[in-house]
Amino acid sequence: MQNQSITPYLNCSFSCQCGRTHKSLFAHYIFEPGAIGKVPALLEQLGYRKPYLISDTHTYEIAGRQAEEVLREEGIDYTSHVLKSPENSDLAADEHALGSIAMANDKEADIIISVGTGTINDLGRYFSYITGRPFMLIATAPSMDGLVSGVAPLIFHNMKITFPAQEPLALICDPGIMADAPVKMLAAGAADILGKYNCLLDWKLSHLVNDEYYCDTIAGIMRKAVDQTMESTKGLASHNGEAVSVLTEALVLSGIAMDFSENSRPASGAEHHQSHYWEMQFLFDGIPAVLHGTKVGIGTVLMLELYNALAEMEKPDFDKIREEISDRLSVEEWEKEMRRCYRDGADGIIALEKKSKKNDPEGLLKRLTVIEEKWEEIQSLAKTAPKASEIYHVLEEMGAAKIPADVGIAREYVYDSIRYGKELRDRYTILQFMWDIGKLEEEADLLVGKYCKA
Repeated sequence: MQNQSITPYLNCSFSCQCGRTHKSLFAHYIFEPGAIGKVPALLEQLGYRKPYLISDTHTYEIAGRQAEEVLREEGIDYTSHVLKSPENSDLAADEHALGSIAMANDKEADIIISVGTGTINDLGRYFSYITGRPFMLIATAPSMDGLVSGVAPLIFHNMKITFPAQEPLALICDPGIMADAPVKMLAAGAADILGKYNCLLDWKLSHLVNDEYYCDTIAGIMRKAVDQTMESTKGLASHNGEAVSVLTEALVLSGIAMDFSENSRPASGAEHHQSHYWEMQFLFDGIPAVLHGTKVGIGTVLMLELYNALAEMEKPDFDKIREEISDRLSVEEWEKEMRRCYRDGADGIIALEKKSKKNDPEGLLKRLTVIEEKWEEIQSLAKTAPKASEIYHVLEEMGAAKIPADVGIAREYVYDSIRYGKELRDRYTILQFMWDIGKLEEEADLLVGKYCKA
């Protein structure tokens, strides 16, 4: 069974009005009861004879064991590697887990199959990419937006970095397994999708300020998926099958949108910078991981607050902003702050800035000229943003985390993520915009005062 909203984008290529040709290698979407039982026939159809199954302690019990059984019943040879999940935390998608997969690798395997939606998916499709083999995914929960994307966010030397990855040929989803996922995972998937409200604004904002490539078709696909998810969130707490189906479809469309744009721009903005920053701090401090989408939901509330503030802001005195550029942190002071905030990952952050020059005065002056000229247009964009309070209440209705303290994110980490989370990527967002106009620290103070306990 293939959802009619997904079918037009399967294994497709089309010339878009944006001037580019959009392509997707993702060809098979099976969302039906007993979907795992379809894997042997699909492998035969695609011409693959020996899969390498990758799972973790949890996903093996949910679907990995079943996948092995159906392969054995059909006489299909396979290799299976189960990564051990930490007792009180989730497996990290880092170089250690990747090394385990590589050491258990079967050179004779001709296709990689990940059994698991989050970390296992990211690790499997990256391993598939670097070994030049095709990839297939058996999903176990609709908890994140990278189900079918061609990129994988991995942790390397304590830094969260997005790497190129292998787009799956097929996504296998048993609706019973997906709907039985813990509510916190369903809520995390929905929160990840709701974050697209913010990242689409960020993408358009960068288009206005930097003339970055932007595609209305891709943005439209993503916006429709977000709106449909917004309408179905109430059913997730009760594991409603239709709500889970809508959410899964939105997550799939998110990955397709990333493939069409050839990067994660349609699905990742400042809300993800918050999530990645907090995740790094948890790693540094040895704190158990929190689901990616859960953190994205919290970050979305904070970043929409910035857009809501921009919508009501009086036009700044741009001459004064220019005069005060020299009062901002010196390079030496900034590097000292990066070493305080990013610790073992600071060298990567500093190297990125030397390459991208996001904070360079010359580039800032150029952007200020554009921002001043387009102020009304930029503010009109901000006025299309949902109210942060609306997303807050949707998260609350799902039983999801709403504020940093809900998942143990310290007040000082929130303050620093708002001020310095933008340094994680060479990507223009509302954070960089607020820094450009000299408002970022002021807004950080307001947000921490509103959402974090003293």
